[in-house]
Amino acid sequence: MKIIGKTLKTTLGVNLLLASAMLFAADVEEKTFAVRTAKAETRTIAQTIVKTGSLSAPAVVDISPRVSGRLLSTANADGVELEEGALVKKGDVIATLDAREYEAKLKAAEAAVQYAEAAFKDKSREYDRLKKLLEKSVATQQEVDLAESARSCAEAELNRAKADLVAAQLNLDETKLYAPMDGAISAKKLYPGAMASSSDVIYTITQTNPLRVLFDIPTTVYPLLKVDSTSVKLTVDAYPNEPVELVVSEAYPTANELTRTITIKAVLDNPNGKYKPGMFVSGEIFLNERNDVLVVPFDAIHRVINKYYVYVVENGVAKLTPVAVGVRYDDVMEITSGISAGVEVITDGKHRLADGVKVRVVEQ
Repeated sequence: MKIIGKTLKTTLGVNLLLASAMLFAADVEEKTFAVRTAKAETRTIAQTIVKTGSLSAPAVVDISPRVSGRLLSTANADGVELEEGALVKKGDVIATLDAREYEAKLKAAEAAVQYAEAAFKDKSREYDRLKKLLEKSVATQQEVDLAESARSCAEAELNRAKADLVAAQLNLDETKLYAPMDGAISAKKLYPGAMASSSDVIYTITQTNPLRVLFDIPTTVYPLLKVDSTSVKLTVDAYPNEPVELVVSEAYPTANELTRTITIKAVLDNPNGKYKPGMFVSGEIFLNERNDVLVVPFDAIHRVINKYYVYVVENGVAKLTPVAVGVRYDDVMEITSGISAGVEVITDGKHRLADGVKVRVVEQ
């Protein structure tokens, strides 16, 4: 009797639990839960990393004269005085030295060439005359050889005079200094009246268009980088609401052994000088970029052990739907199978749900 009583008591307890569960399920089934939703959509996704850096000039050049002389002018060809910040174009006149000494040397070199040419002609005529006399046995071979040697010396002297003339012309040309590239004068160190030599810097010119942007990325993500394809959203601190879309144009060939990073470069066009070298920038670098990928908000994913689900809203009911997932990108998760684009999935309130319960979608 004791055993039978115990069995009856256990059976009654189980029945009560089952009844309670059925009542709870019925209560849940009748209850309508407020949820928020989003639609599965296809988009371009990428693994992003954010790096900081600064704008830098591709070239900074010190301008020094090749010849020495008094600095007469630091103006351009139009007579406009050049100061720090002035923009210059490649080939513009930017400074002028006193050229009188070099003009005089050029004239002397020209006269030396004329003298050497006359001497060479004279020696050539003498050689030709003695050579003809040798054929008539009137002159000796020794006389002809001496005349040929004299002519060769005169020719060498002429060549030296011509070389001196070229050098004199080059020195005269160097009394005018020209901008070697487009850029801005970032420093002016000498002014008219000063004596300038090859050891003196008159200007420093900084190339301002284009500008370089350098970032260091971890070697672990380097395989995801594609030169001329990987995009960068650049934000300059001076213009926080004006992001610029760039493309990685170069990756340095070696990694930094201390930081285990690789430097990458992008190029920023700056035709109007809006951006300045040294400005602080941040760049959102999009790695492993893929197009037309189906994604849902990461908050919509419901994981049970090693399986993934989403709650799909169909006719006011939450349907627990298994899905296969790919890679997470920021706040979205890639879906490789299980649902299609346009399906409405629950993002907020899913922790209270069960398969088949009624839901009411509320706006954000």
